[in-house]
Amino acid sequence: MKSPKHAQKRVALRINELCPCRSGRSIQECHLDFDGRLRKPRPILTPPGPTTGYAHEGCYLRGTKNCSSQISREHYISQSVLEQLGRVLKVTGVPWLAPGEELTTTVGNLTAKILCRRHNESLAPLDSEAGLFFSALTDALFDLQRKTLSRRPHFHLIGGEALQLWMLKAACGIYFSVGSSHGKRVASTHSIDLKKIQRAFFEDRWDPWAGLYFSGSTGTVIATSHQVGFAPLTSNNGLFAGAKAMFNGFGLEIIFDARDATPGPYSDIVAKPTELVFREKGRAHHIILTWPPGTPERCVQLDANQIPIAKAKS
Repeated sequence: MKSPKHAQKRVALRINELCPCRSGRSIQECHLDFDGRLRKPRPILTPPGPTTGYAHEGCYLRGTKNCSSQISREHYISQSVLEQLGRVLKVTGVPWLAPGEELTTTVGNLTAKILCRRHNESLAPLDSEAGLFFSALTDALFDLQRKTLSRRPHFHLIGGEALQLWMLKAACGIYFSVGSSHGKRVASTHSIDLKKIQRAFFEDRWDPWAGLYFSGSTGTVIATSHQVGFAPLTSNNGLFAGAKAMFNGFGLEIIFDARDATPGPYSDIVAKPTELVFREKGRAHHIILTWPPGTPERCVQLDANQIPIAKAKS
């Protein structure tokens, strides 16, 4: 998607240039796919080895009957991601909070026994890719605020499918774990379809209209203020349908249960964006998100805010 105001000349990469995944290899030798597109493969999330036949009652993926006997206490929202963007997390929109009220917590509190060790380890590639995405986002915003005469564009390559699945993992953490001493967890007030969770993780099967969305219209101003927030997405019928995450004014939404969704064109959300372009005074960072062949190209132009770094971190 491009608005006329922000339409820019298309930037072409040559196959003998270094791959934007930062591997040090050329595009031709690295992530060039059969159709001439850059593409990162979807990670294999099924635990290795034979199926165990065991369902751990504390693991939300127990329906696969492929658990280990050990439960794992891990950060369900990747510690590496939150430490890049700030150690304080704000949660809004949960049932026990008043409209507009926020629950503030810290990175250290975002651990829970909600996955067995076998499944937690098999989902680790999602944490790694999410870390790369938010590192690229942070680098872009900081770099565009420094003074330089260089106008050379910068490119970053991220697996869109892995980022989408990481958002699903984070949504499950919000559902099963975020609570308050003065209220109830989302899991006690809303139902969840675990079969849809399992199909998305292990079979790449999603509801129509489900998946990853960018929240923000073309030309959105992104601020480097180190604000991190999450909110559950629920339906009027008591279903937990997904989650919304806000990082420095940059919004991502994941919808996995779209039975009550109302499809249609919206000016402020973009499904599965293939490129995010951050611009500031003639300079640009391109975050390329790769998806399966046939995914429509949706490029979103974003304006980096001019907030001084020192002030942003204070």
